[in-house]
Formats: sequence, C-alpha cells, structure tokens
Amino acid sequence: MKAIAWTLVFLSSAFLPPARQGEQEKEGQEKKKSASAITRFFQDETERLSKEIDGSWMLVEYTDPEQMDIGDGASGFATFHDGYLTLLTSVDGVSRRLFRYRQQVYLQAGAYRYRIDEQTNLQLSSVLLFSNDNEDGDLEHHPAGEVFEFFVKLEDGVLELRDTTGLLMSFRRVTSGEFPEAAIRKLDSHRSGTSFWEKQDEQPR
Repeated sequence: MKAIAWTLVFLSSAFLPPARQGEQEKEGQEKKKSASAITRFFQDETERLSKEIDGSWMLVEYTDPEQMDIGDGASGFATFHDGYLTLLTSVDGVSRRLFRYRQQVYLQAGAYRYRIDEQTNLQLSSVLLFSNDNEDGDLEHHPAGEVFEFFVKLEDGVLELRDTTGLLMSFRRVTSGEFPEAAIRKLDSHRSGTSFWEKQDEQPR
C-alpha cells in the first residue's frame, strides 16, 4: 500500500505542468538564499561583536525589575580580553523583610570565560565568583563553572547586556588612560617614609 502511495506521489510530481515545476524550483532557490543570508548575518555579527567587545567598559545604567528604583546607586567595570571577562558591580538596592524593607549594597565580583555564540549571545562560564546577593547579605564564594547568558547590543561605543529576567546593564567604552599623578605622589611618599599630607604641607604656597 505504501509503495502504491509513493508511486502516486512520484507520478503526480512528474506530470506537473512545466510552469508549476519552475515555480517550485524558484521557491526552493529563494528559501536557500534567504537561509544563507540569515546565516551570513549571524556569522558577520558574531565576528563583529567578538572583535569590538574587546577592551574596558564602565557601567552607566543598571535596571533590575526585581529591585526598586536604584537611581544612580549602581557602579561597575568590565574588561574583555583574550576570551576572559572581569566584571565588578555594586548596586544600592532594597531587600524585603517580613515587616520592613532594608537597604543593602549588592556586590558581585567575578572572572569568567566568555564567547559570542552562533546566535550572537554572550555566554559566560565563571572561573572565580563572589556575591552577597542572598538573604543575609553575606559575601559568598560561588563554585566555578556557573553559566550565564545575555542578549548583546553594541552600537556607538555603548554595550548593552540583557538577560531573560529583564536585567539590563549598559556600559560605555573606556579609552586607555595614564596612571594618575596623585597616585604616583602617594607611592613616592610611602617609599620615603614621609606622610603624603606632610609632603603637601612642605610645598611652598
């Protein structure tokens, strides 16, 4: 019975009008072109992101739907290089208690391996990770190998990372800078055994 059915399908396709056969071939070619264009887009975008994300970034916006409005109470820094990410964040948040709310500074510091996958998502695997995002607010050492994933947008020197919960972190690229002169003076004062402030007082006015 199956053999008869397959024979009928073969015969029906064999005796299609030439015009219809041409339409089917054209549709198949268009689908292949469309799939190829999408594949090329993701490949090009993955390569672009992998190249342009390299460097240092300063946190400029932090939005967490699970937190109350934190205003300007967030700071952070991220450095991507050679497949490694170092990420530090500090957020002034509010934790809910039984009969009250408590202000709390949420800290997270981690080193991760990272990659941009074939769908242009940023994937992280932790190497070293510390966080106090828990009930007691105590700093905890997390085991290595925890994984995270973010949707990435990188345009005009602004990097946006968004996860599936709605958490959004926006960073602005930081250009290379010189070591601060004030830090050099402080280090020189430590070497000489003279207080930095004493040296400042000794300078003529």
